[in-house]
Amino acid sequence: MLGIPSYKPKFHRSGQSFKDEFEKTLNELIGKKIERYWLMWDLNEDEWLADGPVVLEIDGQRFEFTAYQLDDFSMTINSFELSEKLDWYGSGDEMPLTWKENPKIELSKNLNKVITDINILTYDFYQKNNESEYILVGIEFVLEKESESESESESDKDNFFSIYNGLDQNELKNTELHIANQIKRIKITGYNNGYK
Repeated sequence: MLGIPSYKPKFHRSGQSFKDEFEKTLNELIGKKIERYWLMWDLNEDEWLADGPVVLEIDGQRFEFTAYQLDDFSMTINSFELSEKLDWYGSGDEMPLTWKENPKIELSKNLNKVITDINILTYDFYQKNNESEYILVGIEFVLEKESESESESESDKDNFFSIYNGLDQNELKNTELHIANQIKRIKITGYNNGYK
């Protein structure tokens, strides 16, 4: 799937079901660092193919994230090898793909900063402010700031590594995600690993 023959994402639509499955795993990541990341790269266009998974390496493990359609989001762990030949739905050599390591400068600046918080991102798609209508859209890693002083510089707001649904493809952001007050965060506490 998504150009990776052995990839089997497990999609969630509800932030709560995602939390139920991954809370313990995510708790253990607080206090660790994102060491590097890979994006699926279209060699013909020399650009990120945002439909492919985003892969983060944290504490020596690979976490694979995929936003799919409008309301599906998946996280898998070490579920495929980066050396596996990529083939976008049979396009073969017409669309050569590779994994590119740390290609976005604004996000690469946030590597090796301590993860202080993790939030599951949900979105009020129908704008009814009804808890059951919020759909899972992504995950937000909040990273250690360069400065904790009250006079924050602009760069101190760039302490995020967020992966979220950008209308049927992955989007990445290094600042806090806001969409017309429709984003609700489900916080992963981090208390279980002694970090907080």
